[in-house]
Amino acid sequence: MVLILLIGFAWYYYITRSLEDTIETVQEPKLQQQNTISIGVVSEDPTTKIKLFQPAADYLAARLSDNQTKYTGKVIVANSLENASGLLNEQKLDIFLESPFSSEIVSKKTGSKLFLRRWKDGVAEYHSIFIVKKNSSIGTLNDLKGKTIVFEDPGSTSGYLLPKAYLLQKGFNLSQSRGQNNIVFVFSGSGENTPLWVIGGKADAGSFSNMDLEKVPVPIREQLKVIDRTVDVPRHLVSHRSGLDPSLVERIRQIFLNMDKDPDGIEILNMTEKTKKFDELSEDMIFNISKMVDQVE
Repeated sequence: MVLILLIGFAWYYYITRSLEDTIETVQEPKLQQQNTISIGVVSEDPTTKIKLFQPAADYLAARLSDNQTKYTGKVIVANSLENASGLLNEQKLDIFLESPFSSEIVSKKTGSKLFLRRWKDGVAEYHSIFIVKKNSSIGTLNDLKGKTIVFEDPGSTSGYLLPKAYLLQKGFNLSQSRGQNNIVFVFSGSGENTPLWVIGGKADAGSFSNMDLEKVPVPIREQLKVIDRTVDVPRHLVSHRSGLDPSLVERIRQIFLNMDKDPDGIEILNMTEKTKKFDELSEDMIFNISKMVDQVE
């Protein structure tokens, strides 16, 4: 009887240890962490912008994902720079794409960091030009004193902020009230309207980008002359929110920098406003933009 009991206990001990060993060797699979990476733009047409930038957001998310973390790409469309600034301040927007002056203005308000240049429309840099009617007596910027110049809108880099900064650097006074030594400025609402206002006599001069001039129909362009131009500035910039992890920023940087070397990336770049590539943004570029924005403000 005692022998039977000993055998039973031994068998029970063997079975129990075997089960424990089996349980210890079978580990539960690790669950992937789910994260969102967001790209933000400013527009009054969210549907179009989401459709336009979603492939880029998906591309970025796919290349950030690994065995531990699964990223989902999201496009956030702000209806104004103020709205975008609020999202960046609240750390609800990761990557922000905008023109240089607007990007710098938002950066000053939110601490967001400019870190890449975007070759939007295949162009690395652009500038603003000053136009008058071909038969105008205005031949230089000095002739604009006491005259009216038409800009695009208050949020436009090439159609307002850049030419305004350039004129201020040259020592001119700009005002929306007429004065003997003032250059009075008004807004046309769009780059397409600016040359029409000049030709139609609503303003003595106008300013918009050299790229906008190329889009003006030849019969209208032949009625204009260019009297000056500003310095070149980056076509478009990429910035990130202040609290984004530096290691993640570096990974994002490398993904963007290598897009033009990847067939899938090239296809998405072409789909996204004919972007040619992303490249590094120098400290000199950032300093010059910041200096001009300070002058405008």
